[in-house]
Amino acid sequence: MSPRSFVKNLTFQSRVNDLGQAQNHTGSIEDVAVGFVNKGDIMPTPVLYLCDIGDSSRVTAKFTPVLPIYITSDYKETDIVPGQVDTPAMWTQDLTTLAQSTTWNLARDPTTGRYSIDHA
Repeated sequence: MSPRSFVKNLTFQSRVNDLGQAQNHTGSIEDVAVGFVNKGDIMPTPVLYLCDIGDSSRVTAKFTPVLPIYITSDYKETDIVPGQVDTPAMWTQDLTTLAQSTTWNLARDPTTGRYSIDHA
């Protein structure tokens, strides 16, 4: 996916190390949002919103995809989680550090009821 600018005179460049940089060339202070465009959508979904970016100013964002795993009995297998999960993550992993194909084992200790995740 290549980044696109949706405002005239606002440029966005992909840079090394998953960095992206936007520069305001509008001649005025602007709010800048960085996001993703899903296939079929017209407008992007913002994931980072920055206010009052001055003319000729640059903002830099680094994309780091982190996968959290939560264990809770609040939902059934087919439920869609509507928002933030109200339990601490039992495990998190920066996806950029994993191999393209990675397998993990989720296990429950029958004595304690505790869960663990181990690399397979």
